[in-house]
Amino acid sequence: MQDLIATMNNGNDGWGDAAAENAGRVLRGNLLKFSDWTWSKGGGAELKDGTQLVALGTVRAWVKWEGGKPAKYLIPEAGRAMPEREELGDLNQDDWEAGVDGKPKDPWQNTRFVHLVDPVSAEIFTFSTSSWGGRGAVADLAEQIQRVRYANPGALPVVELSAAPMVTKFGKKSKPLFKVIEWRKGGSLVQGDEPQPQPPRPQLEHAAAKSFDDEIPF
Repeated sequence: MQDLIATMNNGNDGWGDAAAENAGRVLRGNLLKFSDWTWSKGGGAELKDGTQLVALGTVRAWVKWEGGKPAKYLIPEAGRAMPEREELGDLNQDDWEAGVDGKPKDPWQNTRFVHLVDPVSAEIFTFSTSSWGGRGAVADLAEQIQRVRYANPGALPVVELSAAPMVTKFGKKSKPLFKVIEWRKGGSLVQGDEPQPQPPRPQLEHAAAKSFDDEIPF
């Protein structure tokens, strides 16, 4: 028993290995959904207005659906473009399953996954979207992150889960919006490391100008 306690006190308690097994998964933690101006999580519980999470990263993939469930994920290598739809096969619409409208639906969906974490409880979430508005929201956030990281490498955004109007051929609809509230460092210094000089920061508006001194402790 004493040997076991000593091992755990040395940091070999197994939690790191268990977390590493989950790190490569596309779907992690609780699923987030957006529909009709409303954010909800697994089970259908609506999230409170103004819910804020830290956006950790995103994954792009073609997802093949069978029987109403994702059956295959095709994830391109980093830095490479997404394959064209025609390269994936399954082009005969007679073989497609019916969608909610009763019409044949393409089994391959161009999808984005966003991994987020609660900065207080460390609960992890995954937002999955294959809609035009959803993919646009992810792309907009990605561009904002890249601009800030030009002067602040590794910066992570704290985002408020919001919504924005979107005009479609069916009238005015809603789309998800990741509203950046502030920015945090991507991690803490490893023991023994010294802080490195940082390049001048750009003059950023409101949210981006807030403290970079706060760190994400996980």
